[in-house]
Amino acid sequence: MAAALAFLFASVLVKLGRDWWTDENYSHGLLVPFVIAFIVWNERSRLKKAITEPSLILGGSLITFSIVMLLAGTVGAELFTQRIALALAMLGTVIYFFGRRVVLLLAVPFALLLLAIPIPQILFNRIAFPLQIWASQMAVWGIRLFEVPSLRNGNVIDILPRGATQTISLEVVEACSGIRSLMTLVTLGLILSYFTRADESGKLRFGVFSGRDILRTLLLMVAAVPIAVLTNAARVSGTGIFTFYYGKQATEGTWHDASGWLVYVVALGLLIGLNYLIKAILARFRTGTSKEITGVIPVMRRAAVLPIVIVMLLGGVIVNWFASRTELSPERRPLTTLSQELGDWRQKGDEIKFDSSVESVLKTTDYTMREYTLPDGRLANLYVGYYASQRTGSTYHSPQNCLPGAGWVMSDPQTIDIATADGRTFKANRYIIKNGVYNEVMIYWYQGRGRIEASEYTDKINTVYDSVIRRRTDGALVRVMTSVGNDEAAALKDAADLSAKLAENLASFVPE
Repeated sequence: MAAALAFLFASVLVKLGRDWWTDENYSHGLLVPFVIAFIVWNERSRLKKAITEPSLILGGSLITFSIVMLLAGTVGAELFTQRIALALAMLGTVIYFFGRRVVLLLAVPFALLLLAIPIPQILFNRIAFPLQIWASQMAVWGIRLFEVPSLRNGNVIDILPRGATQTISLEVVEACSGIRSLMTLVTLGLILSYFTRADESGKLRFGVFSGRDILRTLLLMVAAVPIAVLTNAARVSGTGIFTFYYGKQATEGTWHDASGWLVYVVALGLLIGLNYLIKAILARFRTGTSKEITGVIPVMRRAAVLPIVIVMLLGGVIVNWFASRTELSPERRPLTTLSQELGDWRQKGDEIKFDSSVESVLKTTDYTMREYTLPDGRLANLYVGYYASQRTGSTYHSPQNCLPGAGWVMSDPQTIDIATADGRTFKANRYIIKNGVYNEVMIYWYQGRGRIEASEYTDKINTVYDSVIRRRTDGALVRVMTSVGNDEAAALKDAADLSAKLAENLASFVPE
């Protein structure tokens, strides 16, 4: 069974281990398998008592469904789906051989496994950027308590060091917003609750937890969010204050590294203190007792092993075949050859290039960013970022996630219709965005494989479908921006006009 599972999920396990090793947001995953092994060993006597007759139908159905999920995730390049399939297959295997009652005692190990699985980038960005904004807001409040002048734009804090003439910008990135310590703290909250649980005979009601322990566990895991944000905001405040007195050296080197470790220690200390406080409060309330889960250890049905092993091996062959299947690469022209004339719009200046650090984050196959102007002086900026394949994890960075982090405030979201000259109409996103003196209209959409979508979620579903049916996951993010000026309606009309002209000319650059 172990060999069959390893063969079926070989590529998933390798990629998951690589992410644990390289992704600081989920580096705690390296320890999770050892903690799970200890918990299972520690609860072995209760687990033996809880074993009942094998649940072949339910367990087999879960395993089969997990293989289908794995196949869908593989062809659709969705790592999260593949990894959830791994957890589901393990759950189905337990139920298949040992019955359903054992699952209750294994709730903590399965929860730890789920907490070690990186969430989809779309959802991660939805969580990370608000945390960055909150952390920067609290950091500025803390900095100003010490009468240090500062200015915040999004997650960027500008500070003028004492005696200096040039400001220093502190960017509250993911590491400083609490997102990296958040998942670790939530996981530690669950582990801490397990090792400090009530373990008296006859008082366990929810697997290895009593009723009070369940409530305490939930409170600890929820409290991990504000603890992570507050401690990291305090770190940014400290960095800002030291920057005011000591300049740029306070933002790098030993102090910066040491403050990162200090944040973890303080956050863990707060979590431990909160745990004992909640435990003391809940100890005042009595809960009823109930008997532990007991069962009978059945004789293992050896005949049931062979069918499920065969299913896993066959599933592994199919999944690995799809994983190794090459994608189609339709011919296309490089975006640098995009026409300098789009209707009445004319390109102004040369192409604009990001620095290497930004390009390493975007991971585009090809991109162009340039400015176009109308005869009346209207100036607009357009960006097209093309990805030849999204199966490797490289995908679009939504403006909803990137721009707020750069200090832009997005408002008045709408979905609008863009009409092209050939009679086509497609939907796109429209925002009014502001950053200091800049006030812009922004329109963006996702285009590729003959589809144009406003929703990144709909586009992701279509990408999975096209990966299976058409062996393609290529596509592009397209964005147009222009200044609102004194007439927002005119700015929107011009931005929509450039969007339509651009969409008409992208077919040879973003293949249909």
